[in-house]
Amino acid sequence: MYITVKTIKRNLGFKGIEVSDIIIALPMIILFIVLFCFTPLKIPAIVGLMIGIFCLLPINVSKKNRMYKVIGLIFKFLFNEKIFVYQKERKVNKLDETTG
Repeated sequence: MYITVKTIKRNLGFKGIEVSDIIIALPMIILFIVLFCFTPLKIPAIVGLMIGIFCLLPINVSKKNRMYKVIGLIFKFLFNEKIFVYQKERKVNKLDETTG
């Protein structure tokens, strides 16, 4: 008998939340509380919290199931080093099959 596992990720059982999501969200919440309560930066704190919540949205676009993972893939694609190779096309003279 074999024991199979769906995924090797650690799910916490609530809407597919993983440990990495908690590790990312906890500092974001602490930063929001500090900025909102102890500084006059209330509007930027709320905007930052909304961006953070948007990045933690679950999506079904790819195997990466959180928006921040997809945004990371987009930035990785846009800013990675692209190497272009150009070749000059050579013309090859072929005999026409009807003339032999």
